[in-house]
Amino acid sequence: MYPSANHASVNSKSLRSFVSPALCLAVTLSFPACQKKESLPAVRPPIPVTLGTVVRKDMPNHKEWIGNVQGTVTSLVKPNVSGNIIQRYYTEGSVVKQGEPLFQIDPAPFQATLDQAKADLASAQADATRTEQDFVRAQNLLAGKVISIQEFQNKQQTYQASQGTVAAKQAAVQAAQVNLDFTKVVSPINGMAGLANYEVGTYVGPQSEQPLTTVVAIDPIKVVFQVGQDDYLSFISGSLRNPSQAEEQRKEDTAEGMKMLLSDGIAYPHKGSFRAANNQVSTQTGSITVEGLFPNPGMLLRPGLFARVRATIGVQKDALVVPINALITIQNINQLAVVGPDNKVTIKNVNVGITTRDEAVIVSGVNEGDKIVTQGIQKVTDGCSVMLLPSAAASPSPGSASEGKDSEKKIPSVTPSATPSAKS
Repeated sequence: MYPSANHASVNSKSLRSFVSPALCLAVTLSFPACQKKESLPAVRPPIPVTLGTVVRKDMPNHKEWIGNVQGTVTSLVKPNVSGNIIQRYYTEGSVVKQGEPLFQIDPAPFQATLDQAKADLASAQADATRTEQDFVRAQNLLAGKVISIQEFQNKQQTYQASQGTVAAKQAAVQAAQVNLDFTKVVSPINGMAGLANYEVGTYVGPQSEQPLTTVVAIDPIKVVFQVGQDDYLSFISGSLRNPSQAEEQRKEDTAEGMKMLLSDGIAYPHKGSFRAANNQVSTQTGSITVEGLFPNPGMLLRPGLFARVRATIGVQKDALVVPINALITIQNINQLAVVGPDNKVTIKNVNVGITTRDEAVIVSGVNEGDKIVTQGIQKVTDGCSVMLLPSAAASPSPGSASEGKDSEKKIPSVTPSATPSAKS
């Protein structure tokens, strides 16, 4: 038997009446749960950072330049006469004195020329003696009116010509002697001799492409470097404002001296001094050439080495100073992450003055004593919370950087006293 239509209608109504309340109940229960999940804000934990302090102190304007080591005097030893080298007296790379023989050029041709010049001089002197005697007799004969005035003048001219010939022959002897002396090539200065460019037996002369060798004075030795016009203006700014302080500033800079670091990072143990500066600033590079002078005992430093030169060009009094790694630079805009008492970060724009490898002077934007982020600045944002790293508690106070290392004193991170941990 098949169910009746009335029975099917009743079952359909019963099913709808059961499903509808159950579906509504499920929707009602799930909707508040979804609404509660979406309304919870994202909790960001505090960012661990290391803090430093904006300090006020006198800030020396330390600058560093790349330079080249050179001898104070470099002499190219060239031959003044032509001939074959028959001997080399010096040891390559040794220290030589001024006037010490270095090379010997074959002197035989020049000795022969000197001997010939001396013989010509003797002949001219004998001829001059004869003409002088003739001239004296002519004077006596003229006084007795034995000879005419014309004949006397002829004798006088012959005598004067013989004297000129003698003078010329004497000059020839001197020139031959000089050339003979030039065959022994000597050191023009005290210094260190270089390698020989020509071996024994080589024909050399004044037109040779290379010098015989070089002699360089390297104790003391100089470092040549380029100083930009901004650094130069900074150096003379104090003197421009108050010319009476120029001499005092010069004495302070001289006392501070120059420091030199070799290309491998080793600090040269001897302090240098200012030697000279060029008389003009290059219009092409905008820099001026400066030379520093350093002692070189033992002549260990050699010309051609590259080195970094550090010097102080003035001191900025009562400057606000921060560690250089605390600066945030975005599109030429400098910023600092300042941490308030509630451990909240505020990003502030600042104007930066002179900078060194480790420190920067802040002209405006922060105050003395402000706490700033020195490590972890890549993670902080304006308004975020920070947490002080425990390792910062052992950091030394400003100005207590270790001495004797190849770096300038650094401003270490400072642990703020009683800084509470940030809470979410």
